[in-house]
Amino acid sequence: GYHMRDAGCTAAQEIAFTFSNAISYIESVLNQGLTIDEFAPRISWIFNTHNNFIEEVAKYRALRRIWARLLKERFDSKLPESMMLRTHTQTGGSTLVAQQPENNIVRGSIQALAAVLGGVQSMALSCYDEALAIPTEKAQRIAVRTQQIIAFETGVAETVDPLAGSYYVEALTDDLETQAWRLIKQIDDMG
Repeated sequence: GYHMRDAGCTAAQEIAFTFSNAISYIESVLNQGLTIDEFAPRISWIFNTHNNFIEEVAKYRALRRIWARLLKERFDSKLPESMMLRTHTQTGGSTLVAQQPENNIVRGSIQALAAVLGGVQSMALSCYDEALAIPTEKAQRIAVRTQQIIAFETGVAETVDPLAGSYYVEALTDDLETQAWRLIKQIDDMG
């Protein structure tokens, strides 16, 4: 998912294209004789977090719902572990700018906070100077400290899905889910 988003996909396309790719992999493994619950608990993801804060929160919520439904309804999974979305995220490399690169620290912080509020299990922040060159040690340290501040000083990691119930978050989650399912169907229909 990360690479698709950084190449220009929308959030809904990132979901649909990534999961359509997974469907192909899963069908291939099933055709080899394994059952879904023999390997699905080991499937994990890497997605990309961009600047639209609420959309990114909603994207991770939609990803979890779609993955669970896909595994249960399409592949007849029985194990809850198979239906769990295990995901890592990297903040958006394509969102970094070379001009005034220190502003990328703010971009990465906002993206990281969106990922946490969306429920990712692990993350990495793109370093503020990556638009210029391989990150410096200073930039790497700031990226790690940003994650630590979010994790240990803000309280946002103390509850699951802290924005649940927000009208806008719920509506946007539903909308992204609908768009992604439509694209998955279109890809299925294309073979």
